[in-house]
Amino acid sequence: MKSFKTIVLGICLALTLAACDQAVWYDTKEEAIENGLEDKARGVTVEEYKGETIVLYEYEGALGAASITESEKGYHWYRSAPYHGFDAPGDLPYATGGFTFETEAGVEVTILYGTIFDPMMDINEVASREELTEVTMLDESDLFYTLLE
Repeated sequence: MKSFKTIVLGICLALTLAACDQAVWYDTKEEAIENGLEDKARGVTVEEYKGETIVLYEYEGALGAASITESEKGYHWYRSAPYHGFDAPGDLPYATGGFTFETEAGVEVTILYGTIFDPMMDINEVASREELTEVTMLDESDLFYTLLE
């Protein structure tokens, strides 16, 4: 009787552990990105950073950041940070902010991001003012970012 209880308990434990891993895995990075992005996402940029695949994109006027986890199961979308956006600041030509997020593998990624409000200003002027050597503008967006070391 005791071994029957042990078997039932073991089966319940195995089912519980299997249910905890609810991550959806895909065959390719591209499938993971496509299925991870929100319908309204635009300006998607993919970068390799310290051995991690980082995805940056605009969602409803804010910057989204995610990573793609690779394992023997395939590829998995992982987003650990909220969206980062700006309120209209009045007459500022641009605004910047920063945040750090952690990939599923534990790599910390620090991002300086911003948006340009003044249509006469370009990304090179912002980079110069912020003393940055490399700034990436998201396609079809007023958002820009740089990954900091």
